[in-house]
Amino acid sequence: MKKVLKPFLLTLYKNMKKVLKPFLLTLFVLFPIILFAQEEIKHKGGASYLDFLLSSKYLYVVLLTVAGITIFYIRKVSFKTRLILMSFSFLLFGVVPVFYESLFITPSPVCSTTKPFLYGLKPQFLATLTVILGLSIVAGKSFCGTACPVGALQELLYRIPGLKNFKKKISFKTTNTLRLVNYAVFLVVAFVFGISTIMYINLFDLIHWDFEMDALNLASFVLFLVVILGAALFVYRPFCYFICPMGIYTWLLEQVSPLKVRFNKSACNDCGVCKIASPCNAIESIVGENKLRGDCHLCGDCIKSCTKDALYYGFKNKQ
Repeated sequence: MKKVLKPFLLTLYKNMKKVLKPFLLTLFVLFPIILFAQEEIKHKGGASYLDFLLSSKYLYVVLLTVAGITIFYIRKVSFKTRLILMSFSFLLFGVVPVFYESLFITPSPVCSTTKPFLYGLKPQFLATLTVILGLSIVAGKSFCGTACPVGALQELLYRIPGLKNFKKKISFKTTNTLRLVNYAVFLVVAFVFGISTIMYINLFDLIHWDFEMDALNLASFVLFLVVILGAALFVYRPFCYFICPMGIYTWLLEQVSPLKVRFNKSACNDCGVCKIASPCNAIESIVGENKLRGDCHLCGDCIKSCTKDALYYGFKNKQ
């Protein structure tokens, strides 16, 4: 383990310079906003940006994400380890918070990418964005693929055995178009009417485990759950691909992140097994070496299926 982990940490350190420039630029842009948010919240007597950022929930998010990407880097991904990781993510951030509220990821990734347009960039929204987008700058969809409880729930449903013949893969062009249109509609309605369209289709509301609402809202929410969780049995992470606005931001950062699934063309024999094995729509763009790749949630199926080691999780392309 030490022989593998030490080179990983050294390589991470060496590649940090690729991350440093966009990270510092982001900090420079956000710094005045952070100061304003700090002063505003102190004036109101509430928690500050740093209070949220240094809370225990984000510590556990970072630790779990680092554990997940380390497993990928040292090539220890298997169906069993993936199942354990997803189960732990859902239990830790989706079930345990019922008893220990401090572990609940709130504001959720959906709220942190929608509510700032309605209520301003408050410290709690900024803290969530800082952690998730910071992890994404370094390692693509590392949060989405390892620590997100809603993503974990969908993946667990998708992995239920016995439904293999009914699985459906939808093209990235289709999923991303619908996700972008959905977010664009939200932005227009938010600016014009001051309301959120995504609040009615937010899967993170499930892990609040609070169903005290009027009959009409309860019925619409239950219908949404039936549709989206039912779809998760046959389509890989439908909420992530079709709805989640945070997914748009992490997808954009995935394009420039140094640590991600990479392709060694010289080792590939064009057998196509990886495309069949992978449940996501990113593999076609990775193998095709497209300028824009699809969302990769680090399921590891493409890497496991490749007998030629043409696919791997790393910092740079092999020649």
